[in-house]
Amino acid sequence: MKSSALLLAALALVACGPETVTLPTPPMEAETAALVMTYQMPTGNLDTTNIDQVRTDAQARLDELHLDWLPDLLSEALTRLQSRLAAAGLPDDPESMPDPRKGQLTAVVTETRICAGWSDPPGPPDAGANGSIEVTALADTGKLNPEIWGTATSCLARFPPAGSTGSAASATSTSTSAVVKATLNGTLILYSLGPLPKNTSDAQLLVTFSGSIGVGDKVGSASFDFEINQSQVKFRVPVASGGDAIVTVGTTLGVEGANAGFSCDLTTLTCQQTS
Repeated sequence: MKSSALLLAALALVACGPETVTLPTPPMEAETAALVMTYQMPTGNLDTTNIDQVRTDAQARLDELHLDWLPDLLSEALTRLQSRLAAAGLPDDPESMPDPRKGQLTAVVTETRICAGWSDPPGPPDAGANGSIEVTALADTGKLNPEIWGTATSCLARFPPAGSTGSAASATSTSTSAVVKATLNGTLILYSLGPLPKNTSDAQLLVTFSGSIGVGDKVGSASFDFEINQSQVKFRVPVASGGDAIVTVGTTLGVEGANAGFSCDLTTLTCQQTS
C-alpha cells in the first residue's frame, strides 16, 4: 500500500561550516545492544536435566511470535525504508564506512507504511481504517545507526496478501495454513544486523516488540524479541537456572546455550546434544 516519508533534517558536512544537527537518542539503546550480544553469545547453561523444560518453553513461545506473518510484515517496512534512504543518497548499511571524499549527511528519516487491511481486493490506502507502521532511522555523518524504531498503530494485515493464490506458510514448517487476518499495535525496535533489505528474504534484523498482537478476534498483550537472518528465525528462551538459550527455528529446534547445544524434535518431543 502507499507509503510516505519525511526527511526531518539533512545536512552535508562541508567546509563552509554547517549548522549543528541534533539527533534524537534511539529508545532502549543500551538494552538493545545487550540483547544483540545475548543472541551472539547465549548466557544460559544447558544439560540433560533442563533441556526438556527449555524445549517445552520454546514450543510455547513459538505460538506467541506469529512467525507465519510478522517477519514478512516488518521486513517489508524495512525494504520501503531502504528505498527511501537510497533515493535520498543516505547510507543503508550500518557496517559501511563513509566515503571521506564526499560530504557526509546527517539526517532523521521517518517512513510511514499504511497497512493493507483485510479486504480482498484491497481498497484505497486508508490509515484510519487499516492502521499504519511508522519507523525512524538515523544517519550520523554518513553512517547509518543500526537501531531503527517505530510504532504500529492498529495495523491490519492479510497473509497471503490480497490477490495472492497461495496460503500463509509457517516459518516453523513447510506446511501451509488458511488466510491470516492479523492485527499489530505497539512499539517496535528493529536493530539492523546487515544492509537494509531490498526484498523481504534479505532481512537481517533483531526485532523487539511490546503491545498487542493477534489473528482475527484473538488479540492480546505481548512482549517478545526474535532475530531474522535471511529467512532464518531465532528467538530467546530463559533458562530456569539463569540466563537465556537461543532457539533456531527449522524442521527441528536448535537450542544453543553458553556451554552446549541441542537439537529438539517437536514430533517425538526429544532432544539430542549436538555440541
